[in-house]
Amino acid sequence: MYKYIYLILLVLSSVAWADAPAADEGGCKRFCARMELDCPDVFLGNEATCLWACSVLADPESVLASCALPEVVIDAADVPQKTEQPVENQKEEIFDPDAVSLDEEPEIAAELRKDSTAIPQGYGAVFLPSITKPEEAPLVAVFSGKKTVAEGLTGRRILLEPGQYTVRFGSGINEQQPTMKVRIDAGRTTVVPPVWSALEVSVVDPQFVPFRGTYELIDAQSREVIGLGFGADALLGETVRPWILKPGLYKLVQSGGTYRDRTDFVTVRLLPGKLTRFVLVKDPNTDVFGGGGETDDELDGGKGLWSLSGVVGGDFAFSRTEVTGQQEGWTLALSLFLDGSAQLNADPHLWTTRLEFEEGQSRPAGQERFINQTDRLYLNSIYIYRLVSWFGPYLRLGAETKLLKRYAELSKPRDVQELDEDGNVVKLHKNVDRVKLGGAFAPTELKESVGGNFRIFRSREGELDLRAGVGAWQDLTNGLLNYDSELDTLTPIKSNSSLGIELSALGQARITRFVTVSSEFEGLAPFDDFSTPLLTWRSQISLRLASFASFVYRYNLIRSSTSGGEFESSQDVQLRFSYTLF
Repeated sequence: MYKYIYLILLVLSSVAWADAPAADEGGCKRFCARMELDCPDVFLGNEATCLWACSVLADPESVLASCALPEVVIDAADVPQKTEQPVENQKEEIFDPDAVSLDEEPEIAAELRKDSTAIPQGYGAVFLPSITKPEEAPLVAVFSGKKTVAEGLTGRRILLEPGQYTVRFGSGINEQQPTMKVRIDAGRTTVVPPVWSALEVSVVDPQFVPFRGTYELIDAQSREVIGLGFGADALLGETVRPWILKPGLYKLVQSGGTYRDRTDFVTVRLLPGKLTRFVLVKDPNTDVFGGGGETDDELDGGKGLWSLSGVVGGDFAFSRTEVTGQQEGWTLALSLFLDGSAQLNADPHLWTTRLEFEEGQSRPAGQERFINQTDRLYLNSIYIYRLVSWFGPYLRLGAETKLLKRYAELSKPRDVQELDEDGNVVKLHKNVDRVKLGGAFAPTELKESVGGNFRIFRSREGELDLRAGVGAWQDLTNGLLNYDSELDTLTPIKSNSSLGIELSALGQARITRFVTVSSEFEGLAPFDDFSTPLLTWRSQISLRLASFASFVYRYNLIRSSTSGGEFESSQDVQLRFSYTLF
């Protein structure tokens, strides 16, 4: 949404600034104060831009009523704008408009030319090039002393009055963000070269399927926790959010881990001005790290219209045990998996389909029969239309089932009664050492949903993303039975379906410079029973006590169909310390 605001503003020119009727300065001050309160997303906290727009608008009150700028067409003549590259040492130098020419930086010069935001008379601008998608990165914040005077996106000029400012752009608290000193001259654009780095972390399972796994990101030099990160499930229309960081070495550990962790960690080194794409392999069930490393654009989805991938594999194990106290004999285990995907990326259209097949069998020592270890067939397809940067509708279809027969293995032969739904005995299995629970396609789970991805709010203080829609879930049991070991009975499991509201939200907030909050929620509320929604909610609050110590509280709440409608929760408190001795 923000880029459209800037596109509207660019039709306003410095000539119009000079020729427009003189606006009441006090009235414009009041106008901007009200805009900051009622319509904070219009000017992104940039008072200079707001005062400028107020002075050329015929009816500023209409903007307050609609929270949208009118399309004002004015005969505009560009103010000459000198766009040059500053010096490199940000710690000792102030970036100014009279440094090295941009001739040696053609990519930055090309991006600068695409942004035709006019600079009003008596104003200058600061410009930060993009190394990630501007709408995915944090906002650029401009400070005069300790006061925030403007916010904006990379790849867009941020208008400022002449003077010296501090620019902060990055993830984490203020002290952890890359910081640049800039000098603004009237009629000129100060270009800040990308002295920061960007990191995108994709969390995948051992079959390289993306999922919403968590990790902790730590600065290996200061040993401070930057924040809690989440993976993205591409099959749900999610995208990986980049970290904007100072160049250097970083460590990824399990959620709740520390810099001292010697297992379940990976490291990555970030270079200035570069986007690093990183893949973290985790077990979704145990959170154990399986590895990690950098990947290039080709491995991260390809550059063509179509992207196809397919992986097939398996393993075979054959061993014999002759140990006192253990069952002697040969043990045989084998498994097979197939993982394939197809993606059509024709902006604004995105269509992704994934097929997963896993089968695993084992025969323990001393037994003659094979036992199912893994049996899964999964198909999921999603179509997304990227309508605007902050919204895109989606349509998703999914199915998951099993292909092989499944049995309950009994410790010794016994009689088992099979009952119907009313509790009547329909069959007696005499002196059996196992009973059949289900056949092929028992059960089969189907999911269909339609909705939209929304970016609700974003500022330096926090951000909130929301995905909402209508979902239908069907559990087709197809004759699946449940075995009660205490009563020695088999009872049928009923098929069921739910139609309701699907909702997921991901939010982060910086309450103060010392307190950060992150929360992730997803759930389904059936129309016929809103009182028993299925949900997963994970939250974390971090209080920074000092540069080497922080207090962390985590809370997880789950309500699933397997829990019988009951809430299951877990929480923990940690006091973390880290100190650099040498």
